[in-house]
Amino acid sequence: MKKYFALIITLLVVLTCFTSCKAKLKGGQYINTAAGGEGYAAVTKADGGVVRDEAGNLVVLVTDENGKNVKGDNGEYQTNRVALEYALVVGNRIECPTFAINIPNGWEDSISFNDLVIKKSGTNDFLRIATHGDTTADKLAEQAKTGLIDSAVAQYPDAVCVTKGIKISDAIPSAQFQSVFVPDNGSGVASYAGFIYFEQGGNAYACSITSDRDLSGSIDDFTKILSTIEFI
Repeated sequence: MKKYFALIITLLVVLTCFTSCKAKLKGGQYINTAAGGEGYAAVTKADGGVVRDEAGNLVVLVTDENGKNVKGDNGEYQTNRVALEYALVVGNRIECPTFAINIPNGWEDSISFNDLVIKKSGTNDFLRIATHGDTTADKLAEQAKTGLIDSAVAQYPDAVCVTKGIKISDAIPSAQFQSVFVPDNGSGVASYAGFIYFEQGGNAYACSITSDRDLSGSIDDFTKILSTIEFI
């Protein structure tokens, strides 16, 4: 029994040592991508948000092999700029290569990585925002119509479709909206899919809304979220 307690005490001492010796990053924090890939020693603001330059690059701290800050000849911590390739979740904010958004109250991140994906807590309502730099909103809308929407209508006679133009905000004055709702997909479950397409800053954005319930009367809730996008 004494040997057992001695072992526990030794482990506690070792763990305490590692904790106390762990390098503390000054002026920022380590942030990992949702997929556990490359992490960043990001420079952070007073409110916890990350710092990005005018080109949208992430400002990161230079660290040594022990993870400690490196100072330059002027005595200040050195920084670099790196292109942000994937979504980063920092607190209640998601930073993407061409835009950023604060996660709305009542919503949560759903493993954003290549695209931004958030989920309304306690529901199966999802909003995905993807950026396309090699196409147009018109082409994306046509692909969705001739693909998923037309297929749903052909397969389910009771499917209800909506197509219309909408305005999201001053930054997004023109957008295309289309949706299809299937009351019963054959397994006793309803299916809803909505799509919003727009262009901004030379990119086309595809926003998909999915759920297991009819969201036809809740589109304003999603456009309000999209109106808070901060383009980089």
